[in-house]
Amino acid sequence: MNLSAVMHSSTVPYRQPLARNLLHFRIFTAKDDCSSVTLHYWKRSEPYPESLHTIPFHIRYMDGYQAEWVGDAILAEEAHYIKYFFQLQFADGQERYYSEYGFSREQPQLGCFEVLQANETDVLSVPEWAKGSVYYQIFPERFAAGNHAKTLHDYVTWNAVPTRENYFGGDLEGIKNKLPYLHQLGVECLYMTPVFTGDFNHKYATTDYFHVDPDFGTDDDLISLVEQAHHHGIRVILDGVFNHCGIHFAPFADVVANGKASPYSDWFYCKQYPLKIDPEYYECVGDYPYMPRLRTANPKVREYIVSVMLHWLQTAHIDGWRLDVADELDTATVRYLRERVKAAYPDALLLGETWSDASRMVCEGDQFDSAMNYLFRDAMVDFFAKDRINAQELQNRLSHMLMKYPDATNLCMYNCLDSHDTARFLTEASGEKGRLKLAIAFQMLFPGSPALFYGDELGLAGENDPDCRRTMPWEQPDNELLQWTKKMVHLRRHNTAVRLGEYHILQTGIPDVVAFERCYNGERIIAVFNRSVLPQTLDFTDAVGTVNVLPQSVEIIQIP
Repeated sequence: MNLSAVMHSSTVPYRQPLARNLLHFRIFTAKDDCSSVTLHYWKRSEPYPESLHTIPFHIRYMDGYQAEWVGDAILAEEAHYIKYFFQLQFADGQERYYSEYGFSREQPQLGCFEVLQANETDVLSVPEWAKGSVYYQIFPERFAAGNHAKTLHDYVTWNAVPTRENYFGGDLEGIKNKLPYLHQLGVECLYMTPVFTGDFNHKYATTDYFHVDPDFGTDDDLISLVEQAHHHGIRVILDGVFNHCGIHFAPFADVVANGKASPYSDWFYCKQYPLKIDPEYYECVGDYPYMPRLRTANPKVREYIVSVMLHWLQTAHIDGWRLDVADELDTATVRYLRERVKAAYPDALLLGETWSDASRMVCEGDQFDSAMNYLFRDAMVDFFAKDRINAQELQNRLSHMLMKYPDATNLCMYNCLDSHDTARFLTEASGEKGRLKLAIAFQMLFPGSPALFYGDELGLAGENDPDCRRTMPWEQPDNELLQWTKKMVHLRRHNTAVRLGEYHILQTGIPDVVAFERCYNGERIIAVFNRSVLPQTLDFTDAVGTVNVLPQSVEIIQIP
């Protein structure tokens, strides 16, 4: 009996309203320590213990150390003044009750947990369309060139080696021309890295948030691209670089020119005047001198960002925003941005960038709907590409990751294998396409929103930035890999169990073989992944029976 491992608090995310009359509860215990967990609750204005209700809990996820027990309380009215405590039956036969006062051998009379009110804004809400949606990320300068008459740069040949300085000529017209390709691939949401006027080929040093960079076209080109994408059933989200800007952003340039007398001096974190282009003089993202941090806590900056977000939602009819370096933004500002955006466009997606635990960004429902899930990406690389961990370690890491977030959030998490900021998965896997195929299949069958980085489906390789930003290999595609990706995307899109279903680990006992099932309203799909160069045989005791898995392959069983 490990009492010190028991964790619960009467706060989000341990108890979360899914509706005003539906409360979702979570409590953690040590792995294999409890045989049962029961929630007891009642309304404090009703007689106790006569009005006591009980809810048996079940284990949602379990990693190498913890078990997460969950249960839902469905009430006849909106939740208010609900008192509750837990009853824990331990594996050694002992029993304890758990309340705000800790543990007791008797049912507690005082010190119970309490839900005072389940208010409307407490209810976790994410766009339904984003649950399980298939993303496709494009770095616009490298995907496709449409306007070949551009003379803004000395463009290198399409298949040249990318550097941090060179230009290839990719643009919005090129992306629009390839929308039929994305539609056939099965893409549901297109995410483009910055398209607004900015310094450098990546445009993360924004200088004008209200206009498309001439490298990519015009404002009308963006409006037309979104319109045509919608015609193909593809939503579009844009990259909002609001944590920082470029040094040629007009307000920053004014501070450089006028120092503390500038009306924009409080838009930035200036350390000394006159400003020099040097991190010692102002705060910068990543300490890069060409990307000064915006002081997002400033109400004027906050209003400016809102105006940008609403402008493009209204003008181009985009479907949401991905916010760059979201985990460094002022949290009060993020809450304000959400309030303003969702009031006008409740179905718009807000996706935040982070490289670690995104709990503080997504769990309370007052900041982001989703986050970039690099925890997932790292686990995929370590198991499928590098053989750093075995199947049990993979399942433990993924379960630990899933336990961080509510179910609705897990279905929206942006599950990538790579991005413009990482080495390509194929390169991580030393060029072994069989490993990439397994990772794509896993990504498409796992809970969340799988995100393809342009060219992965055609066998594009590359080390970290800038090499991962190679041009799309239209002339030399890997057609076998493309067809495999299409097959997996089709399975994701047309199987409700895969898109929305519960996730359950299936133990294999084989270090190179990982298996899980997805279940939804009687639908069931089992996936068994073998990364080994040897065939493997598994014997499941239920209706599935014996499963033979070929070397470096996945076996998918649909029931019924």
